[in-house]
Amino acid sequence: METYEKIGVIGRGAYGICYLCHAGNSRFRRKVVIKTVLIDCRTASEENAIQREAHVLGRLAHPNIISFYNFFISNGMLHMVMEYAVGGTVENLIRDQKGQYFGEDMVLYYFTQITMALEYIHSKKILHRDLKPQNILLNRKRTIVKLADFGIARELSTRDVASTMIGTPNYLSPEICEGRKYDTKSDLWSLGCILFEIIELKRAFDGDSFPSIVLKITTGKVEPMTREVSDKLRELVTVLLSMNEKKRPSTKEILTSPLVLPKCLELHLDLGRIDYPSTNHFVAKNATTSSTPSTMLVSPTRDIGISKRIGTLSGLENSTRASLPLEFYLRE
Repeated sequence: METYEKIGVIGRGAYGICYLCHAGNSRFRRKVVIKTVLIDCRTASEENAIQREAHVLGRLAHPNIISFYNFFISNGMLHMVMEYAVGGTVENLIRDQKGQYFGEDMVLYYFTQITMALEYIHSKKILHRDLKPQNILLNRKRTIVKLADFGIARELSTRDVASTMIGTPNYLSPEICEGRKYDTKSDLWSLGCILFEIIELKRAFDGDSFPSIVLKITTGKVEPMTREVSDKLRELVTVLLSMNEKKRPSTKEILTSPLVLPKCLELHLDLGRIDYPSTNHFVAKNATTSSTPSTMLVSPTRDIGISKRIGTLSGLENSTRASLPLEFYLRE
């Protein structure tokens, strides 16, 4: 890591360490996070496959996903250089509430952003595999959530599951706990656990031991919801935590539902007027006033769409400025 200066360790996982570093080649010595993962490659082809997967992550561009700047391999370790999120994690956010519930509007504000990020990676045929509050980061003002800590490669997928099981199984789907095949609907189960936790400020599945938690998950014994919330929000939690994965809605279905779509549109409309500089980045200006925080900063815009119904911003070209009407997001 000769171009980076270590500041200190900011996190440790089952198979990796996260370092906060100064980027030595940056004019402003910006802070970045470098996550190191032991890959223990047996063959050159396996190492090449992992590098290809890292390249895929490097092409992701979404305001609700941690930016992936670079990667390199040395001494059997994969080093991933990523954006530093100053605001901590959603786990910290929930803990800092100290029992004071979020308003339902704020619950949907955070939940919608997480779902938009999940929709984006699923559209790229990427599973997260380890979705939990600890892996959802926040900007300094805690207004923007950013998904982090993806499974890096298919070659690492087994290790991803194993590392999660070593840690906490609270957000694992029944199909993973039972060793069955899983797909995007497994991420949707985890999303339901996170929604439950943001609402109730406690985990949906908890226990005194690892086996007791897994037993609750595989039998669908979710903690009771004691807080007063709307019927639609309660129904959303219930359907996301369906034992039959086929009954769980897709991210597109969630984002276009009557409960979530208005919040989704609000998040987009809060961008205000948008500049299109030569670097092909969006810069939000004159954000509209909203009942929820609206300091959304938009990263590179190769793919920022959330569903076919809501549309995509990437089709706008040869414009220097645009003010987007509501109809734009509802077009087919």
